[in-house]
Order: sequence, then structure tokens, then C-alpha cells
Amino acid sequence: MASMDDYRQTHIISASPMDLVVMLYEECIAALSRAEASFDLDESERCQGISNHLLHAQDIITELSVSLDFGAGGEIAANLNRLYDFMSNHLSAANLSKNALPIREVRALMVDLLDAWRQVAAQAPAATFDASTGGGTGALLASG
Repeated sequence: MASMDDYRQTHIISASPMDLVVMLYEECIAALSRAEASFDLDESERCQGISNHLLHAQDIITELSVSLDFGAGGEIAANLNRLYDFMSNHLSAANLSKNALPIREVRALMVDLLDAWRQVAAQAPAATFDASTGGGTGALLASG
């Protein structure tokens, strides 16, 4: 398993800022899927599984939020920041109530945003990407 972890760490370290954003979205979606799947676990594992995966997704959303470059991103960055706040609050409510609906709603938003980021990544070379992805992204991806 160490070789897979080494490969993943190397992939993260060598990724462009745009690739890191895409990886964060992918990991967040995976964490949300794992949280939703935790609803099917027995009661002793259900609450802990839901909570752990939702907290991981919220950590990623927080990283995406603090990584926004409002100077370069302007209105788009401000809109993303509001959306990230909404998603984080929605996941907090889902975690408290153990309700799957907000998780599905946030997951759908993240899938749509991931598709948009992938389109941007395909059209723009890494050198022209203005937003910073922040210093803690690798740890969030590696801990998934």
C-alpha cells in the first residue's frame, strides 16, 4: 500500500494548480458519496461514518474557499465563496440531522462545478491559471 500512497503523493506534488482544484473537487465528491453510503451501515458505524466523511468534505470546501483569489477572480470568486459557504452550512445541517438530502444536493452542485473546472482546465494551459490553490491542499487529498 505504501507504493500507492507514494504514487498519490507524487501526483499531488507535481500537479498544476488547476489539476489540484480538480482533484479537490473529485475528493470532495468521493467523500460525499462515502457519507451517503454510510447511511446503509449498521447503527454503530452509521453516525460515525456519516460524520467523518462529511467533515472531510467540509475541510475540502473550506480549503477551496480560502484558496480563492478575489483580486484575480472578482465576481466569480465572490460567487464561489458564497456557494462554498452555502454548501458547508448545508453539510453541517446534514451532519446534525443525519439527513441524506442535503448531502445529495451538495454533491450535485460539486459535480456541476467539477464539470465546469474540467472544461476550464481543458481550455487553459496551466501557466495561465491565476487562482492559488493554497498550501494545505495536498494534505487534504492525501488523507482521503
